[in-house]
Amino acid sequence: MTKAQIATVEVPFEALVKELGAKRAIKFVSEIRRRYGDSVVELRKTTEKLTIEQIEKEIGQLRKEGKI
Repeated sequence: MTKAQIATVEVPFEALVKELGAKRAIKFVSEIRRRYGDSVVELRKTTEKLTIEQIEKEIGQLRKEGKI
C-alpha cells in the first residue's frame, strides 16, 4: 500500500477520533459499515473490468437521457 492510499484512510479516521473520541469513532465506523457495507470494495468489484471506453459510453448514454 502506498503512502497516499494510507493517508486517504487514516487521516479521516484520525479526524473522527479527534472529534468523537476513539470509542465513539469506532462505533460510528462500525455502524456505517453494518448499514452500508464497504462501498470502496464494492465499487472496485463493480468497476475493475470496465474499460475507459465503456465508462465513456455509459456517461454519454446517461447524458443523452438527461440523468447527468
